[in-house]
Amino acid sequence: MASSNPIIYQNAEVDVILIDIPTSIAAAQGDCERVLLSTTPLEAPIEPKEDYRPKAKKPRANENQAQSAVNTQHVGHRSSPHATVAEASQHDFQSPHLDDLRYKLLAEHALGQIRAQVPGPWCTQRKLMAQEPLRGKDEDMDVDQISEKELESRMKEWASWSESKEDDTAFNLQQMMASLGATSEVAEPATVAPKWMMSYCPARETASSTQVAETVSPDAQTEPWTGAFHNPNHHSLSLSITENTSQPPQLGHEYRFTIPPRSTFFLSDSTASDAFRTSFRELTDEFTLPRHFDLVLLDPPWPNRSAKRKGAYEQVGGMPYLKKMLLSMDIDSYLEHNALVGVWITNKAALREHVLGPGGLFETWNVGLIEEWIWIKTTTKGEPMFDIDSTMRKPYEILLLGRAAPNSWTTMTRAPTVKRRVIAAVPDIHSRKPCLKQLLEPFLPDPTDYSALEVFSRYLVSGWTSWGNEVLKYNWDGYWAPA
Repeated sequence: MASSNPIIYQNAEVDVILIDIPTSIAAAQGDCERVLLSTTPLEAPIEPKEDYRPKAKKPRANENQAQSAVNTQHVGHRSSPHATVAEASQHDFQSPHLDDLRYKLLAEHALGQIRAQVPGPWCTQRKLMAQEPLRGKDEDMDVDQISEKELESRMKEWASWSESKEDDTAFNLQQMMASLGATSEVAEPATVAPKWMMSYCPARETASSTQVAETVSPDAQTEPWTGAFHNPNHHSLSLSITENTSQPPQLGHEYRFTIPPRSTFFLSDSTASDAFRTSFRELTDEFTLPRHFDLVLLDPPWPNRSAKRKGAYEQVGGMPYLKKMLLSMDIDSYLEHNALVGVWITNKAALREHVLGPGGLFETWNVGLIEEWIWIKTTTKGEPMFDIDSTMRKPYEILLLGRAAPNSWTTMTRAPTVKRRVIAAVPDIHSRKPCLKQLLEPFLPDPTDYSALEVFSRYLVSGWTSWGNEVLKYNWDGYWAPA
């Protein structure tokens, strides 16, 4: 059985952490009998392509001054694995252009600490996805890539289907005419059969995904697909989505997912806020679920030329459009008092402004910044994935953590001292981030009893609510294997 603890190393202050990405996601499923399939871990840094290398630019004067201060005052700490992140954070440069220098210093200290304590590989042994050659015209693509494309296409269709509402005009007209005794003059409204059906039953933890796919449980419940689902049980459910046809399901027309215990998902485009609110009210009423969350986590699809979002969210209008979309989601209406709010950003200074600046997300939601977590992407030997001095691509992403107001009359502001932590992890399949459930729970009033909402998620988490148009992606049985 694979280890269920994703933390490979953390220091006493818990501000330097080495985490394994596939294990962190698997552990958050509440399922220790399966492992998440992965890709070969990175063994050497990636060199940028020549045609993407930017022109050298002259450093700003204040950048030169800050770098000089860093070199002078931290020369003794830079090579010492015993220097703490707290010490590295003392130089809290105020200019947004100098964040890269701060993060570089923090990352170097953290990597030094981990190297001194972890002599072996920086990730656990991975079970790799099959890389079988595809017969046919697309010989450069593998079976898993084709399956992933098909799955993403289906999720987009399911999301659109769940957002569409049946036109009740004919039905309402029929009711009105019936009340007037004129039903014979109005044709009976056509019954629209649902295009997709879903069935679910307790998951067989010891069975492989192939065995589960070939077995239909007599206890399975079948319903029309709605895009919203809650598992009230303390065990996982196997969810099957099929096309509603008279023919038996054919290969490729049935999609199976494992739904973690007490988890809830809304498979819909996050731009469809009204549809989400309607589904949210209906499901929370049906199962008596909380409508406010102690933890809200977002990983917005920020415009990025190097990130292959594969059409997950349309970026017409770029950053202004995305910011407008995020603000229209009314995230603050789902926040519990003192809720913990986290937003992932890349290293672009403009993104910090969109979250932390005047009129930004945190100000609009009345959330004050309290911590910054730096996810540094490394090789198995602890080297940054990219050159940390690169002006084109940085080997890290940032999680901005804030606190919501304790009441309606308090205005939240940035904490006087912002705590910074470094989380190192060897990259996995593109777009997979480490699941931080285990690291975030200590920040909640009761880590054993809380409500959490993750937006733009690509996998489900036991006990959490997930909203987005790819929330089921990595819960598809094709990404899992027996431990």
